[in-house]
Amino acid sequence: MSPTKGVGGEMTMAGELAWFIANILPYITLGVFFIALLYNFVKWLVMPRPVVWALFPAKHSTADILLTIVKRIFTLPGPRKVDKTIWILAWLFHIGLIVSLSLHAKYILMPTFPAEYYLGAAAGVAAAIGTLGFLIRRIDIAKDKVDSTFADYFALVLLMLTLSLGAYLRIAGVMDHEQMWAWVQGILTLKPVTPPAHPLFLTHILLAQIYMMYLPFKTLIHPIAILFGQKVVLDERHIYPR
Repeated sequence: MSPTKGVGGEMTMAGELAWFIANILPYITLGVFFIALLYNFVKWLVMPRPVVWALFPAKHSTADILLTIVKRIFTLPGPRKVDKTIWILAWLFHIGLIVSLSLHAKYILMPTFPAEYYLGAAAGVAAAIGTLGFLIRRIDIAKDKVDSTFADYFALVLLMLTLSLGAYLRIAGVMDHEQMWAWVQGILTLKPVTPPAHPLFLTHILLAQIYMMYLPFKTLIHPIAILFGQKVVLDERHIYPR
C-alpha cells in the first residue's frame, strides 16, 4: 500500500510525513544505531589500556557475565549503597523500561495478549516517573556546582516525553491492535503498509527513533558495553596465562 492520497489521487503532505516517520525512518534508525554501535565496538577494542593484567578474577563464562549484568540491573547495588532515593528511581526506571520494551518487542511474534494495555501503561508510567526523578535530581545537584551538559538533560527529557506519550496511548486506548500488528509486520517483511495515522502515535515513534539513534552515544548502552568489555576486551588483554 502507498501513502495516503487525497482528492485526485495526489499524496497529502500529512500522508507523506506519516509514511516517512513510520515506514522509512525505522530503517534509517536501525542503520544509524548499528553503525554507531559498531563504531563503539571498534573504539573499545583499540582504546589504550593503562593496565594490561587482571586486577581481579575475570569471568570466562558468557552465562556468568550475563547473569551478573541481570542481577545488577534488578538489584542496582551501587545506587542502593549511595542514595536510597536514586536507588528507588533507578529501580522504577529499569523495571518499567524493561517491561515496556518487552511489550513492544512482542509485536514481532503476536499482536496482543490479555492485560497488555494495563501492564504496558503501568510500566511506561513507572519508567517516566524514574526519568523525571533523575531530571529533578540532576537539576538539584547542579546547584552544588556538579556539571551537567546539555546532552544529559536532552536525553532525559526526550526519554521522559517518549515514555509518557506511550503510556497515554495505552491508557487512552487510542491504538487499534490489528492496525499496529499489520504495520509492524510490514516493517519486518520490507512490505510497508499505511501506518496508524494518529498524531500522538506518530510523535511517539518519532521521539523513540530519535532516542534510539542517540542511544549508542550515551550511557544507557552500558549493559552491552559491560558484556563486550568483560567478554572480549578483558578475556583477550587482561587474563594471563590463557
